[in-house]
Amino acid sequence: MLANLLIPSWDGETLRDVWSSSRQSDRETLEEILIAHRQALLEAPESKGFEQAVVSSGIFEQWLQQLRDGRVARRVRAAMRLGYFHDPRGVAALVSAAEDPSPELALAVVLSLGRLKDPVGLPGLIRLTRRAPAVIPDLTLAAALAACAESCPAKLVSLLEAPEERSRVIGVWAISEVADSTVLPQLRHAAWDSFPEVRAKTARALARISDPESVEALNELARDPVWFVRVRALDALGRLHAPAGEATAFAALADKVREVRYRAAYTLRQIAGMESEIVLKVLAAGSRRDFNSMISEWERAGFLWRVVGELSVRDWAQFEESRNLLRALIAAGVTRALMDFVLVFPDLKVRLRLVRLLAEARAAQVRADLLALARQPKCDPRVAAAIRARVPDMHAGVSSGASSASGT
Repeated sequence: MLANLLIPSWDGETLRDVWSSSRQSDRETLEEILIAHRQALLEAPESKGFEQAVVSSGIFEQWLQQLRDGRVARRVRAAMRLGYFHDPRGVAALVSAAEDPSPELALAVVLSLGRLKDPVGLPGLIRLTRRAPAVIPDLTLAAALAACAESCPAKLVSLLEAPEERSRVIGVWAISEVADSTVLPQLRHAAWDSFPEVRAKTARALARISDPESVEALNELARDPVWFVRVRALDALGRLHAPAGEATAFAALADKVREVRYRAAYTLRQIAGMESEIVLKVLAAGSRRDFNSMISEWERAGFLWRVVGELSVRDWAQFEESRNLLRALIAAGVTRALMDFVLVFPDLKVRLRLVRLLAEARAAQVRADLLALARQPKCDPRVAAAIRARVPDMHAGVSSGASSASGT
């Protein structure tokens, strides 16, 4: 009934009349209706008119009063209500309420300020980062700070100089969501912070700024003594598609930590693409571990499937490049996935050409695996015949165990 009274005329007088003639229990119901309609009208053309009607109806003043004088439960409810209707008085009241010792009220304040996305709310949120003991989850506080600083990330840089580690972490976390060139100098300084998580989140923030100075800082962070900082820095270089980070990523393939090596392979893929010369360069470097890390990560992105598919192209140069690369990969032991392609690749011509390349392998185990493949019921008879024609019968007795453990 209350909803029907309010629709469609969102004017303050109508709301005031309904509010003043309602009992307390009905007023609580009316508040729920207003919040529900506010959420439904968030992006609608009449959103501003509805918001103004609520603010001018006297209901908004009631919430302001409850936030100052009510019991904790009532103050929490009032703080949550104020977060749905933007008015300078509400923002100021929420910032003041951030000083309250109640953890429940502090959480309501953070959620409402984050929803309002008003830079005026930043001082209250920043104070909460320094509150001990912590009463708000770091993620929640960082998200609210980022929402309020979306148009002015520089207003968060004071947190990067805070003496408390938690404040610096939350501050750079928030900046990493909204960073632009205005905060680049401070982020470069934060890259040398004594706390590893600050450095890691700084790398995440630098990924939003396409600038030579960002890349330079990320190249430095990619050599950080803490492994997860190196991972974040490499990830950021990949997201920036920064050519100046290619050498750093290549060097990181030799990292002692597996996660770093895999992220380095991802970064190389993002910067330079999955090109044959990179694979051959890594093979020439001689480290099996580096090569396996790279080829495993690239295979998840469809690298081998693409290279095998190029055996059907009409461009001779491209065909020859793919064929030579596959020969190098087979010699390096990358056979398990290629054996699967012999069974499932949709182009029969490609499967037959792949059989020819595998049959050329020096390793007896590869030829034995091919013969075992030919005996499988799901192997195309034409492919099976090609295998038997190219692999001497003397190898049929060789154990057909799993392909080389180092294959992909």
